[in-house]
Amino acid sequence: MMSSADDDGREPAHAVAFRQCIPSDVSACARMAEEAWPADPSTFAKLRDLAGLEGYMAYSLARSNWTDIACVDAIPAGFLFGRIDGLPGIEAPSQHPLGELPWAVGSMLRARRDAPSLLRFLWNLELTDMKLMLNMPRADATIEMFIVGAEHRGKGLGTMLLDRFVGKAVGAGSTKVTVYTDDMLSNWQFYERKGFKRIGSFYDNITSYYSKKHCRGMVYSLDVKPG
Repeated sequence: MMSSADDDGREPAHAVAFRQCIPSDVSACARMAEEAWPADPSTFAKLRDLAGLEGYMAYSLARSNWTDIACVDAIPAGFLFGRIDGLPGIEAPSQHPLGELPWAVGSMLRARRDAPSLLRFLWNLELTDMKLMLNMPRADATIEMFIVGAEHRGKGLGTMLLDRFVGKAVGAGSTKVTVYTDDMLSNWQFYERKGFKRIGSFYDNITSYYSKKHCRGMVYSLDVKPG
């Protein structure tokens, strides 16, 4: 759902290898997310304790049938998780009608957080999920999670990950690729440079809650021609 792919088109200094995500990658992906999503320290620490970034990575993986990891010198340097309908031999995962709510409830109950914190978090999460359902169009392909590690941004890695995803989607017959991002924790200009069009925008309750800053969510769409 989020992107921190910063890219100026330069070629990576080291050879990049791509592979599917494996269970041991979840911690590395969570660390990249932690450094990519600056927020109010006190609230964000509580959020990490309540929900857990590793749990959020696992949730994103469960919604994806494309789990691309970019490795530099055999170490994960970026990743893109997404759903593509029609991938040969790989069924697209079903989407839960309640969005992130079941995952969040389970994570926070396991963390045994107090009821007021739980309710505030869930209320803001559900508000954002409802807005997203109203603003996100039906698409053949959706980017769920897309992050490039801080030390590898601006070197073309984000473009490589995105091109691989879009290329696979086109090959599977997709006509539209969508992504949800925001104006604070992501590099939304990256999508516009790559031809995505902003088709919706709204107040992002959950990101505003844990960052303690006003944040707007943005829905982007890219029309493609199937291969």
